[in-house]
Amino acid sequence: MIKSSYRRTFKSIALVIGFSVFPISANCGVLTLGPGLGVERVNDVFNVDLDIVRGLYRFDSGISLGAVVMFGYVDYLDVPDEGRYEAILGYSPGIPKSKFSPYAFITKGVRSYFGSLSSIHYHTATFGSRYALNQRVYFDSSYRHRNTSDMSWETGTASIGVGYNISQMLSLQFNIGTTWGDYQGDQAVVALVSRF
Repeated sequence: MIKSSYRRTFKSIALVIGFSVFPISANCGVLTLGPGLGVERVNDVFNVDLDIVRGLYRFDSGISLGAVVMFGYVDYLDVPDEGRYEAILGYSPGIPKSKFSPYAFITKGVRSYFGSLSSIHYHTATFGSRYALNQRVYFDSSYRHRNTSDMSWETGTASIGVGYNISQMLSLQFNIGTTWGDYQGDQAVVALVSRF
C-alpha cells in the first residue's frame, strides 16, 4: 500500500514538472526540460518502468548546467522501487556549419529506494554526438560510464537514438541502449523535447 502511494505521488510530481516546462538541446542560451518514459530489462530477469524528467540550460559559452530526476518502478519479488537524482555539468561546443554536435557531461547522483532511508551516491561521465540528417531528422549516439564506491554498480552504457523535429520548439526522440558491467541491461526510452 505504501509502495503504491509512493509510486502515484512521485509519478504525479514528475509528470507535472515535465509537462509544465521543457530536454536537452545544443542551442545557445536555451533552457530545455522534458518528460520521458522508458523500460529497462535487468539481467534478463525483470523489467523496470522508468519515468524521467530532464532539464538543462546551455550558456552561450557551450557550458551546460542541469538535472535529471528518474523514477524506476519494479514489479519483481521484493525489489524496491527507486528514485535517482542527478546534477549535470556539461559542455557542447557550437561548430558553425557542421551537422555534428558533440557533447560531454559529468553528473553527481543519488539513488534512493522508496520506503528506505538508505541511498547510494554515484557519478557518471557521458560522451556523445548528435548528427543532423536534415532539418527534421537527427541521430544521437553516446557512451556513459557510471561508478560508485558504495556498492558494486560500475557500468558502461552505449546508446543510439533518432529524433524528429516536429517544429523549432518541439521534437520527439527515441533511444535504445545496452548496459554491461556489474549488471546487464537493455533500455528503450521515448522523450518529448520542448525548448525555448
